[in-house]
Amino acid sequence: MSSERDQYSNRTTLPLVIIGYGDIARRVAERHPDHAITAFSRQVPFCPVTHRGHWASVAIDLDQMASTVNIPTQAIWLYFAPPARSGESDTRVANWLAAVPDHQRPSVVIYASTTAVYGDQDGAWVDEHTPPKPAHDRGRRRLDAETRFGQWCAAHSVPLTVLRLTGLYACDRLPLERIRAGAPVVCPEESPWSNRIHADDLADIYTRLIARVEQAAPVAGVFNISDNNPRPMTEFYVNTAAHFDLPAPPCLPLADVLAQSSPMAREFLTESKRIDARAIQQALDWQPRYPDLATTLASCP
Repeated sequence: MSSERDQYSNRTTLPLVIIGYGDIARRVAERHPDHAITAFSRQVPFCPVTHRGHWASVAIDLDQMASTVNIPTQAIWLYFAPPARSGESDTRVANWLAAVPDHQRPSVVIYASTTAVYGDQDGAWVDEHTPPKPAHDRGRRRLDAETRFGQWCAAHSVPLTVLRLTGLYACDRLPLERIRAGAPVVCPEESPWSNRIHADDLADIYTRLIARVEQAAPVAGVFNISDNNPRPMTEFYVNTAAHFDLPAPPCLPLADVLAQSSPMAREFLTESKRIDARAIQQALDWQPRYPDLATTLASCP
């Protein structure tokens, strides 16, 4: 820990602007108690109890923005807000960018995207050079947002970091209710590949990215975010159930599970790929604290 403090000690603290204040944004905010933070969300974002720096909470509706926003200049933008639930374009990103005055441009933009932009890869390995080919509107909206941020940042000479996230999990983000309800999973021989990143590991990545910006050495580009340990999706449910002494979920053929799944679940079940996330590890000299499901489950009470 001391070496990490030394590594990041010679830097200028910049204000943070958080757009979309959910679980990951909260974890990132908690890691920056002395930063000036402006947090935008549909509901008024709460200030972490340990925060000592300036905090501004702003309720905002990205679907209906009628005026410009007032934010610090040269801030680090952390854009977490999801797109709307329909359509192929991210109108929320478009509305946000249109509401920002030119004189309030950021020092860097870090956008939370998704590996859904790659679509189905039939279980193949995917890295940042794999061409996006989203198979559903959710992935198309995210790719549209990446494009909008890319064009805006290029026009304003602002570095852009795009993080293509895999499934987020932690001890308090496990599918225990689904397992207790006896929801079926796909039988192992048909199970698609799935990829995950622990919520705290993702927050650690943001912390390192922020530090690099404040050292005047931003890490720009597109990066896949995963623990680099893809596993069949069914294994995730079976091993989680075993850890908590719950009955193993029943398995059914893929077609039967798809027939009784929600639209979102069907997307995950029909997009099988293995994510290569070595690029972010090399760029940040970082390794996950939770490199696999077993490590995470061992940390759960």
